[in-house]
Amino acid sequence: MKLNDLDFSRDMALAGKIHEQIEEDNSMAMAMLESETRMKEQQRHAVIETAEMKGDLKTVIHNQNDYISMLKEQNEYIKQVLNNMFVSSEDSVIVQKEILKIIQESNSSDSLAADKGLDVVIQLVFNVLQVYLKSKGISF
Repeated sequence: MKLNDLDFSRDMALAGKIHEQIEEDNSMAMAMLESETRMKEQQRHAVIETAEMKGDLKTVIHNQNDYISMLKEQNEYIKQVLNNMFVSSEDSVIVQKEILKIIQESNSSDSLAADKGLDVVIQLVFNVLQVYLKSKGISF
């Protein structure tokens, strides 16, 4: 048997096609592996960012809770002051006199201090303030 007479062209063509298919499969496998690696890396970054945001949000919530607590304390103090101002008619008269005294001290003109209408204005402002606070739910 002579090797020269044998025709291997079909076998060689088939081997070439198989080799091309293997190369194509390897390329597709590498592309899929790269895609999976990218997706895993993106997921890892997303998890890290989420963890950082959770930490930041916890800090913000903690700060807001502290601020709310501070506002509640201030609100209670203001309520207590207002309650003390309006709790009785004697206290309200004392407050009105203090307001009149402050106005008189801040104004150098004696004509305003001598004006009896100022007492009426202070009484009116005081009553309006009391009505306004009651309309906002702050009652005494």
